[in-house]
Amino acid sequence: MDSPAVELARAHLEAWTNHDLDKARGNLAEDVQFYSPAANLVGIDEYMDGPRGLAQFAKQVAPGSLRIIAATGDDRNALIMYEVRTEGGPFGPRLFPSAQTWVLDESGKIKVERIVSIAIPLRLV
Repeated sequence: MDSPAVELARAHLEAWTNHDLDKARGNLAEDVQFYSPAANLVGIDEYMDGPRGLAQFAKQVAPGSLRIIAATGDDRNALIMYEVRTEGGPFGPRLFPSAQTWVLDESGKIKVERIVSIAIPLRLV
């Protein structure tokens, strides 16, 4: 059985990779902080709806393409290695292998999210 933080992180990944952005939004603390090579975002609206927010990326992800490679964590921290595929948009068809960490707040919502990822054209996979 997964830890509470890993369960929430998995549910969050499942939600946004299958385009259920309302469910993804519900997993977040109001003052969520997101760090990636592409953007540093603060607050639920910027995280979800900003020009480099989750909604912009998620709509290009092929639903059902999430593959979790490994996951570990405890009550408040999660680390998951996973990959998703994109089908179009500015990224085109690519594979995104990623390592991501989540820290939960006292209410069990995602407070801090950090990701390291790279985009690999599918023709090279």
